[in-house]
Amino acid sequence: MMNLLLDISPLIKLAAVFVLIVALIRLRFSIGTALVAGTVAVGLWFELSPLQLAGRMARALFSERTVALCAVVGLILVLSHLMEKTGHMGRLLEAFCEVSRNVRLNLALFPALIGLLPMPGGAIFSAPMVQAVSQMQAIDSEKKTLINYWFRHIWEFSWPLYPGVILTCALSGIDLATFVLAQLPLTLATACIGYVGLLRGVPKQQPAPEAAPHRDYGRFLLELLPLLIVIAGTLLIGGLAHFAQPLANLRKEYSLIFALVCAIGWAAAHNHISAKALLRLSLNKSLLSMLYMIAGVMMFQGILTDSRAVEAISRSLSAAHVPVTLVIVILPFLVGGIAGVTVAFVGATFPILFSLLSHAGLSRDILAYTILAFCSGYLGVLLSPLHICLILTCGFFKTNLTKIILKLVPFAIVLGAAGVFSFWIHLVL
Repeated sequence: MMNLLLDISPLIKLAAVFVLIVALIRLRFSIGTALVAGTVAVGLWFELSPLQLAGRMARALFSERTVALCAVVGLILVLSHLMEKTGHMGRLLEAFCEVSRNVRLNLALFPALIGLLPMPGGAIFSAPMVQAVSQMQAIDSEKKTLINYWFRHIWEFSWPLYPGVILTCALSGIDLATFVLAQLPLTLATACIGYVGLLRGVPKQQPAPEAAPHRDYGRFLLELLPLLIVIAGTLLIGGLAHFAQPLANLRKEYSLIFALVCAIGWAAAHNHISAKALLRLSLNKSLLSMLYMIAGVMMFQGILTDSRAVEAISRSLSAAHVPVTLVIVILPFLVGGIAGVTVAFVGATFPILFSLLSHAGLSRDILAYTILAFCSGYLGVLLSPLHICLILTCGFFKTNLTKIILKLVPFAIVLGAAGVFSFWIHLVL
């Protein structure tokens, strides 16, 4: 019986492991636990001994890449929680409201500003602001739901603070700046699709109140400073690395780590948060869960390589004449739809996809295929009935979840076409 199990086709083995991971996620196990279970299953099924499996999992877990990645994601979540819990993000939106009275701009930018911080369920934070801005306009609840949900997620493709973006770069080896620039057109496409489909019929200008407040741009920039520190600090250190040899030898994540530490320090001081309170804010369940998930992803990728599982699967796919491009489109979309979380489709499918690309001799086109896979997974997440932002937004505006998903489909099709075009452009260039 044991020999029979070991002799099964590598493709069926990995498909079974994949089903196991997805089933565990559906059964409400954490993504980290699902990936660790998948790691163990792959290692044992591809004939690593328990001792070899434990050693290689430990090596992947404590590698410099894993530690640096966990530090980046952890610090991003600390900054996000700090700005949320201290009311900093609320003040930022308030300051922006003083700067702009353009209804269309405000309806889009309130959820988009919230989207700059990768907080789970962040759409519920911007929903009351969308409601307030739209009070004087004839906008129905379904449109408000779509506006809040759509613009909350325009940054998912390219904003370097999103764990899905960082994890994609870590797994693929693509430089973060290169990936962000390559994905930026899809962020712009998402914004344009939302504007044309949702905002074009909304009046542009809101009547100014009799005692209109002075437009305080300084206050807006002050509240925006933590995000500006992260962007400027990362770009500055990344630029210096081209001229200073010691910096050039450091991992690229370190510039982002330094910038995040500076941003957290400034935000804590600005909001009068003590070191003890900051530590208490940092040690929360969602942060630990995310770090556990990152560890699971890195171990899963390490065992896929060490067990030669993908090598065997690549041979099976070639023999069965299954197009790699088809696998790259379907897998992320399915996992994104089932899990409703970007890091889930990145963590569960990208280690497999990148290894398949390598064995198929397509590594030189990895950026193009990564764009295609990410767009496909993003569309799965966007249309997922398990996406917490969608559930919360529908709850706030009292709209039907199924109806909203159906209304999102045409937008998703257009965005998918933009993703395929971007893939084709990067493939032929």
